[in-house]
Amino acid sequence: MSLLAENKIRIPLGISKIYSDRTGVNQILDFYFKCQEHNDCTIEICLTDLEWFDGNLCSLLGALLYRLNKTNNLYFSVKQSEVEKKFDILIHNQFLPIEITGDSRKSSCIPFKGFEVKDKDGFMDYVENDVLKHSAMPKFEVEVIDKLLDDLGELYGNIDKHAFTEMPFYVCGQYYPRFAVVKFTICDLGIGFLEKIRERIPEIQTYEKAIQWAAEGNSSKPDAPGGTGLIGLRRYFADGKGKLQIISGDSMWCSETAESKPLLFPDGSMPLKHFFQGTVINLEFNKKALNL
Repeated sequence: MSLLAENKIRIPLGISKIYSDRTGVNQILDFYFKCQEHNDCTIEICLTDLEWFDGNLCSLLGALLYRLNKTNNLYFSVKQSEVEKKFDILIHNQFLPIEITGDSRKSSCIPFKGFEVKDKDGFMDYVENDVLKHSAMPKFEVEVIDKLLDDLGELYGNIDKHAFTEMPFYVCGQYYPRFAVVKFTICDLGIGFLEKIRERIPEIQTYEKAIQWAAEGNSSKPDAPGGTGLIGLRRYFADGKGKLQIISGDSMWCSETAESKPLLFPDGSMPLKHFFQGTVINLEFNKKALNL
């Protein structure tokens, strides 16, 4: 991302707070579609009216900026002084190429990074060492580490074989000590959930139903057993009082919402304001529950 540019068009990233929820995702997608109206120029990402940005959502934002650069020849800039004053987390997690003026990076950050689709070794090494062995995480038993690596490896396999994209996928995480949770987000720019599932189950015609079907442990791969990947993570986060979120197309699904079955969105699915071509998987580890 460029830090200095001439003839910039200023577009706000959002207002108030951007959290890892439907409202936050809608704000980021609002920004994306406003940028999509322009071509061959530099967009200044305006942070003036923004008070908070969940650091793990850099994976979604970074993926969208990459796509805008490739499709619309857009470049992006930010005011360094504004970032350092209000959002230095974007420096510490390596989302912005700004030199850190303090003594060290914030230990709460899990670094922002992009991976080529075929770089399984790089991704799995990152997951094991930067995510699961992060200082904010509980000291997992070896068996738990192995199971989480298997499930996250299955998610990687879905990107590699079923996303049908050559664009990189992006990851980022953040520890929030006030709430004792670690959030880790993966974002790819592939075809999303519906197409491959609809090919196998023609009666599934919406992203909402496709995500629900996959979250129940079903697979669009004929030779794959049910219960791997997403269902393994769903069970893990249910036991650990954490959260699994899936975003694809025009729908967002949350395991916590599905389990609690509120009057509004009782099946865990919520419509998005805009269509997102790709998939976001957000994992929320509840450190208090996992340390019991």
